Amino acid sequence: MPVLQKPSAETLLTTIKACLHNGDRLLDETYDLEFRKPPSSRFFIIMIAQEELAKAFILYLIRQGAISFTTPVLRAINDHVCKQLVGMVMDYMIMHWDEIEELQILIRKDSAAGDGLPSDVGSAIELLRYEKIERWAGKFAVWAEDPHYDPSARHVADGRKDHHKQDSLYVRIGRDGRVSSTPEVITEQETETELERARRYKRFIESLLVEDKRSKRYEKAMTAFTQLFASHS
Repeated sequence: MPVLQKPSAETLLTTIKACLHNGDRLLDETYDLEFRKPPSSRFFIIMIAQEELAKAFILYLIRQGAISFTTPVLRAINDHVCKQLVGMVMDYMIMHWDEIEELQILIRKDSAAGDGLPSDVGSAIELLRYEKIERWAGKFAVWAEDPHYDPSARHVADGRKDHHKQDSLYVRIGRDGRVSSTPEVITEQETETELERARRYKRFIESLLVEDKRSKRYEKAMTAFTQLFASHS
């Protein structure tokens, strides 16, 4: 496997800022499509912006020493599904809520997880590590028992979220030759939901570059990345 040159912290910071800028640019472009029906093209650009911001976070993990810069990791940086798995972890670290009931659910979820991560978040990191990067490194984990990944993380890892993203662009044809899906399946509500998520990603990356104070969720997620990726170099 080719050996990559380890980038400096300064180089990584410059690249992170480039990804952040490009993600912001993509979000700005969605406003030109705000009144187009269906909102499928806008939805697609929003999802790409999310992935660009998730890419920035992977680079941040490398800069913090939680992940090594290797050929498989570089491949993950350019892989849609890997960035979507990382997005699940970002969602957890951001801890977003709109209603007090949602906050109460998040608090109960944290309490139940204790010092560990919720099942979906832990599974997202494990799938990234073992089912993606480890396999690209030419290694295959041997389990005493088949791992029980959280269904929501498995859904993303299997490419179903990316499949839906592609539905916003293409007409899908079924086995009988008939149309099975068109971009009209994308709704205004989910487009707005993903736009708000992308905005949170942007603010999160910006905060990582300027703030020293870190949340308990941040500490737990960073510890998980560091421990799981310790043997990958």
